Amino acid sequence: MRIALVQMEINQGDIHANLARMERFIIKAKRKGAHVIVFPEYSLTGSVRGKTHLIDSKGRYRRIFADLAKKHRIDLVAGSFVERSEGKAYNTSCYFDRRGKLLAAYRKRNLWHSERGRLSSGDGAKAFDTRFGKAGLAICWDLSDPLLFRRMAEAGARIIYVPSFWSDAGLSSHGIESGNIDALCHARAFECECALVYVNAAGIYEPGDTLVGHSQLAVPMGGAIKKLAHNREKILIADLPENSLERAAKVYKIRQDIQSGYLK
Repeated sequence: MRIALVQMEINQGDIHANLARMERFIIKAKRKGAHVIVFPEYSLTGSVRGKTHLIDSKGRYRRIFADLAKKHRIDLVAGSFVERSEGKAYNTSCYFDRRGKLLAAYRKRNLWHSERGRLSSGDGAKAFDTRFGKAGLAICWDLSDPLLFRRMAEAGARIIYVPSFWSDAGLSSHGIESGNIDALCHARAFECECALVYVNAAGIYEPGDTLVGHSQLAVPMGGAIKKLAHNREKILIADLPENSLERAAKVYKIRQDIQSGYLK
């Protein structure tokens, strides 16, 4: 299984520019033999804070990503976008297969502080079938919630995709936040015996607020086996090592303990 992690600079509020950039990355990923491509949180629109016109209430954003997946015959994790449903706005990530079929839509459960009051929390973990086995979705600050990942593991997810828009929040704490990301990715992969695909945005969010980057593929035994240890725009092609999850399950037996109820 070959995964393309797109650590992408996002043009705030410019859907046309972001869409063109994403399609160029998809073409590059296909040339490199990727089966799945993953974009960052807010990849299509950038942040919608103060930009309510970017909130989708007609399913347009889902159709855009479905068409991209179908056109280029690649499974696609659509970063995230904000959509409105029954009067509430949700930060949503979707997984589309190479036919453009929606396999899962996940609404962010753990909202970052600036999202609260503007967006609504989703209803929790999901696991879903793909041609590569069961998968799960989480978004950015969800990494801080081990129980969310535990529930995905209980539901059988073996690979979890985490689009992100993680910055240093203007506190000049880039080194601290990159360390937090690395630690959390390894911890979530280890404690659930899963592969974790973390894809962050790149560059500058706004003056004084820098995206942290550090997109990576983490596994239980070894942590980040492929990582961009910077915050520049780049596509990272990562192969999930054959039998890596099986080896971890044989040694640690964490998933076995979860399923048996030993770990509660």
